[in-house]
Amino acid sequence: MKTKLTLLFLAVACIAMAQKKEMKKIEKAIKANDSSKAIELFNSIDVSTLEPEYEGAYSFYKAVTLVGISGESNASEQDVYESFNLIEKAEKLGYDEKDLIAVLQSKAKIRLFSLANEKLQSNDIEAAFTMVSYLSDKDPSNMGMYFDAANMAYQAGKFEIAKEKYQNLLDKKYTGEQVAYLALNKSTGQQEGFPSKILRDLAITSGSHANPMEDRTSSQVGSMVTNLVWMHKNDGNEARATSVLEKALKDFSNDQSLKFALADIYLILEMIEEYKAATKSLTEEVKDPKVYDKLALAALKTKDYDQAINYYETSIGLEPINFVAQANLGLSYIEKGNLEATSAQDQLELYKKAIACYEKALSIEAENTLTINTLISLYGVFNMSDKVAEMKAKL
Repeated sequence: MKTKLTLLFLAVACIAMAQKKEMKKIEKAIKANDSSKAIELFNSIDVSTLEPEYEGAYSFYKAVTLVGISGESNASEQDVYESFNLIEKAEKLGYDEKDLIAVLQSKAKIRLFSLANEKLQSNDIEAAFTMVSYLSDKDPSNMGMYFDAANMAYQAGKFEIAKEKYQNLLDKKYTGEQVAYLALNKSTGQQEGFPSKILRDLAITSGSHANPMEDRTSSQVGSMVTNLVWMHKNDGNEARATSVLEKALKDFSNDQSLKFALADIYLILEMIEEYKAATKSLTEEVKDPKVYDKLALAALKTKDYDQAINYYETSIGLEPINFVAQANLGLSYIEKGNLEATSAQDQLELYKKAIACYEKALSIEAENTLTINTLISLYGVFNMSDKVAEMKAKL
């Protein structure tokens, strides 16, 4: 009997040792950004023999199989939600690889935010708002995600929620300025942004990227105040709208984005003389088109198309031979035309403006295939067969 017990003990010990080796191999594959190898090793584990001390690691690795650790994730919405639950379970069971947990959480957040944007593009604003709100609730300290939730609420027409969130952000003196983590993608030769330093450094370590850099994103105070003022004015509460502006001017007296937004805010408030003065002051003070390009791009990212159009038009007024500004102005017209709130007639007018922009862009870079293909699509809307044929001949 003693011999049998000893053999049984040895067998259990061997299983535990094998599991420990497998876990270390999986972790090594994860740290090397080799998701496929990690998944292959994970799938070889017999869960029925899993030792209690490895349950936390197993739960974490299962989350990795759902979301991935490198490259672009194709996880479904349900997979992402399950991965968050598995990560929480892993931590409760004692898994304490903080760096890996942070990387996977970031990966899951990026994927869910990407899915939210897909919903937004398909005009399923309600679903997009739900996902972003989940992310914001998941990490209350992440003011950037809270800002995204405010923007999504605004776009979804959930104005009471948007007002509360924008006001909270402004009360906390949040500007939206963040550190952008950048690196050069070796395969494409293009600079790419990463949502965190950890993910950027992992890409550098894996060898897929090089030349790590850091930059700061633009302030978003101007867009927050503009949206908040508009909502209060739209409610008929002009006094509240004016007080929002007055407080912002005190709290963010040196904020460039607020200075750039002032003309639009005065126009919303129907303060025509102040609007004229702000417009004149801005054009006299800032002569660098790159400043407007940067502000316009920030407005595009938050889907504030009117603001983006204003900035790009100002930039082009200062420097007409600007391919990126011309093309992005065209994009702004198209995106505004695609909004659910835009009527069919207004959409056609906006598309016509987009055509003019892309034609100017093509005159600057005659062989740009993206511009050519965009013009083919736009010409097709108006059944301009000759123009379509002309563009196809350029490809």
